[in-house]
Amino acid sequence: MSGAVTNAHIGAEGARHAPLCAAMTIHRHGNAITMNRAMWESGLRPWREYNGDLEAFGRDFRNYFENIPSDQRVWAVVLSSAIYEYFVRNLSAAAGINPFEEFRVIIIPPPQMLVNIRIGAMQAYMVAEPWNTRAISGNENVGFTFAQGHEIWHGHPDRLLGVMQSFIDENPKTYRSLVKAMIEACQYCSKPENRQEVAEIISARSYTGAKPKLTEAAIVGNYNYGGFDNRSRLVKSEETTVFFDLPENLRRISGNHSTFLWQSQSLWLMTQAARWGQISEFPNNAEELARQAWKTDLYREIAGEMEIECPMEDYKVEPAEAFIDRQAFDPSNPIGYLNRFEIRANAPTRIFLS
Repeated sequence: MSGAVTNAHIGAEGARHAPLCAAMTIHRHGNAITMNRAMWESGLRPWREYNGDLEAFGRDFRNYFENIPSDQRVWAVVLSSAIYEYFVRNLSAAAGINPFEEFRVIIIPPPQMLVNIRIGAMQAYMVAEPWNTRAISGNENVGFTFAQGHEIWHGHPDRLLGVMQSFIDENPKTYRSLVKAMIEACQYCSKPENRQEVAEIISARSYTGAKPKLTEAAIVGNYNYGGFDNRSRLVKSEETTVFFDLPENLRRISGNHSTFLWQSQSLWLMTQAARWGQISEFPNNAEELARQAWKTDLYREIAGEMEIECPMEDYKVEPAEAFIDRQAFDPSNPIGYLNRFEIRANAPTRIFLS
């Protein structure tokens, strides 16, 4: 998962440092936030229906959480120090709610999320599909989709092809062949005419064990946010999961495509580890760590052998409109970005380079 490779190099939350690295993404997007039925009944609705009004969402969110016992204020994700946890915390902070004070974030395997939300062990979770679609009315009837991940950061990387550096060193030809095969697979999955087949393949017991109607939502792009008022909230979009070809609004840079890893996005993940207190300071060798973790140059070599054009740069600015909090990320000034936020670990103490 995006974040795990980067955090293996920075030791987030005291994790053992490991030479884990990735040369490519497997997909972007393809994940969502599910809230339980009680949150719906209290007045919360999918983010799309707030029309960008973070204050209104924050008011509804706070109204719900302030009226339940503190031990029930739980939000689940599948991995600590990774992008889903950062999305949950960023969403809360963007609405003016301090995640350190209002709720706990716990780690739960995806297959256990539906059971736990049904019995009231947690109020919401963030996970990849099909576990969000399974929760909605007409399926398990235990929750609704509040937002897809691309509504929090449009264009974010989700799954990466991660291996140990030793595997690349000891098996260079095998690794290059693996990356080429994965690129070809992503190109195949990206084509609209192939997506129904892909959705059916991953419904097998050896993958998700979910019915095709559940896997189609994210793969084909017929995404239903659900709800408990008999309204249709079906949104059709192939950018629900992005495998290779980028939607037009993400194609601004020549040669850009989904499997290409931007090292600047690894820097963003490091800012989140610092913002949420998982590392004490932002590392002063962050660019070196990003190069070690995300093998962009190696990807360019391999993609070049396949005659795939790649961007020439490793860094790009993430525009304000890409984020739910409307805060642009300039990789040349990660410390300035971090100090922009009032809600963060150890605030109001300013963050500096280590």
